[in-house]
Amino acid sequence: MAWRRLPAELSELADQLSKESSTEQTAEFLYTYRLKFESDWRTNKSLKSEADGAPIPPPRNQGLHPNGCNVSGAYIHFEFHLGEIAEDNENVFPRQADSQVRVVGSLDLPGALVELEDHWRVDTHIYAGAGEPKEPHPHFHFQRGGHAQDGFAALNGFVPGAALPPRGSQSWRGLLQSPGPRIPFPPMCPILAIDFAIGQHDGLVWRRLRALPEYLRVVRNAQMRLWTPFFDALASAEIRQRWIGPLLLPP
Repeated sequence: MAWRRLPAELSELADQLSKESSTEQTAEFLYTYRLKFESDWRTNKSLKSEADGAPIPPPRNQGLHPNGCNVSGAYIHFEFHLGEIAEDNENVFPRQADSQVRVVGSLDLPGALVELEDHWRVDTHIYAGAGEPKEPHPHFHFQRGGHAQDGFAALNGFVPGAALPPRGSQSWRGLLQSPGPRIPFPPMCPILAIDFAIGQHDGLVWRRLRALPEYLRVVRNAQMRLWTPFFDALASAEIRQRWIGPLLLPP
């Protein structure tokens, strides 16, 4: 599948997303930035969403924390850079394949409305020149948090934090989140990232979309274009080492 068709197939994905009420806003976002995507792809083989990213279906009301919270929206921000790779090169290893998801919600308490956000992402480890990190970073990896979470936690009123009154006899409890684990993950172009995020948030919507033959065709083309050569290339010990990183011991 030719890489030159990626922006066109992103628009074709939008055509199918517009058929489902839960993903109409996702389609509108992709339509809005269609010309920019086409221009950026011609110029430097990159696609980057603007602002907060594309609206996507939020997670279903199942297993949410804190108890009683309401989820109002979710957004995916993607940044994909193919790099200086010939379009017919089967050994596809994108320079960057990032996607960050932000989920927005709230908790209505007596006398207070608590704003909530959740964040997860697929990152590309592109900072090898700065030295090897203390913890192993697979080249493409899934993990929690991200820049959006850092910004949200820095806002006034964030708790647990400085917004809490001085501790007296009352103790407080909260969920702790660490940066890990960084789980090896296949690279995803924007099409695959959007499909993945929808599937993780609302499997019912995802299955309805995948029942559309044209939606399935676009996703299948994206998988064949990126994942088929990527997984074929993993037969090479060098490629496996590059993907898994320091987690993988050399033979």
